[in-house]
Amino acid sequence: MAPDERRTMIAEQAVPLFLEYGSALTTRQLAEHLGIAEGTIFRAFGDKESLVRAVVETFFAQGRARLADGLVDPSLPLEEKVAKLVHGTRTWTQQMMRMFSLVPREDIHSLFAGPHEDAYRSAVAAVFAPDADKLTIDVGRMAAIMRMAGMAAGVARFDQHAGFTDDELVGFILYGIAGRPRGRD
Repeated sequence: MAPDERRTMIAEQAVPLFLEYGSALTTRQLAEHLGIAEGTIFRAFGDKESLVRAVVETFFAQGRARLADGLVDPSLPLEEKVAKLVHGTRTWTQQMMRMFSLVPREDIHSLFAGPHEDAYRSAVAAVFAPDADKLTIDVGRMAAIMRMAGMAAGVARFDQHAGFTDDELVGFILYGIAGRPRGRD
């Protein structure tokens, strides 16, 4: 296998392990999981910090690829789209925070540099475009709403009783704090 292919293979297969174990994952555990010698990892990356950086960059590249494929089928009913996006955003946010914990704080901004923010906004707007006439806010603002829902998942860390379920977040996004429209259960 060519060196670049080996690096890519190791980084891609290491993403789920770093998500599960965080910085506690050893290169020995990774090598055993991959069925390769630990020295192969060090020949490919030089040191653990370079490996971790490549894994984090791979994680974000995989996320951008999912954006390009579309987040949710725009033809689904509005409530189903919101539910799928809440769940997906919540999962992504938790994973993203796990990845951020692996890199120095000053490196986090560089992971977002470039047109990535517009790609997320555009992907979410495309999901809600068919429902634009039903929404009280512009579809271009829906990405901020979805992000806010993803962040709500972390609230429970600070107040055990404040965490929201996906259903609570979907209800809040669709109906706010005043309740469901008359005639709806």
